[in-house]
Amino acid sequence: MREPGLTATLRAMASYRVGVSVSPKVERRVAWIEANRTDLEPTRVRGGSDDVVRLVLSFQARTEADAVEQAMALFDRAAKMTAGSIAGSSLGVVGAEAWIASETAPAEYR
Repeated sequence: MREPGLTATLRAMASYRVGVSVSPKVERRVAWIEANRTDLEPTRVRGGSDDVVRLVLSFQARTEADAVEQAMALFDRAAKMTAGSIAGSSLGVVGAEAWIASETAPAEYR
């Protein structure tokens, strides 16, 4: 039996969008995600004048950090699936940012 006041409360799941920016050198990882994880609603967005590839994904998570962690795990998986004879890695990911799906996306992911 638990002592009073020691109950753990879990944060409710929420819908998050995660924007991930990657080097154009690893664009095939983005293509793999687009082809194999349509359930995450992958959407490419055009950012500023740089050549970074930006992809926005949907996740269910308890926190923004959890959503970003899920996105990074997905890119690790994509790296392994597209590596060919070279070892996959998360190199090539330039940045990631999460927000509640009902909120306005950061400027670079609109």
